[in-house]
Amino acid sequence: MNLKTPCYLIFTVIFSGCDYYDGRLEVHNSTSHVVAVETFLDSIPTLSELNKTEYYIQNSISPNETKRLIKMGSTKGWSFRIKKASNNRLNLFVFQVDSLKTYGIDSLISLGIYDRYMFPEVHLDENNWKVIIE
Repeated sequence: MNLKTPCYLIFTVIFSGCDYYDGRLEVHNSTSHVVAVETFLDSIPTLSELNKTEYYIQNSISPNETKRLIKMGSTKGWSFRIKKASNNRLNLFVFQVDSLKTYGIDSLISLGIYDRYMFPEVHLDENNWKVIIE
């Protein structure tokens, strides 16, 4: 038997399982506006360091669309994020994309032009990690 074959198999098995992420959180947009969402560790959002308004526009959620939010690093990534939050909740902020295009993310945060949703983990578990934006 060739020594390369077992080494290749071991390498494949070890590194194929290293992509850990938490994809439980789904956000459904039931509004009539295209929206973008972001989570913060505090109940008041902080200004973006990079001011990447384009990122939020590209990752927007259309009306009646559901999008899965991914937290990399662990299959319990969202639970860890909630535990790290200052209020032990998932702090979800919703921005209208029309406003993002006009003012940019930092201006919307500075002016408080957003909707805030704060969910304890128990609520998310009870609702199968599905959040409805209204």
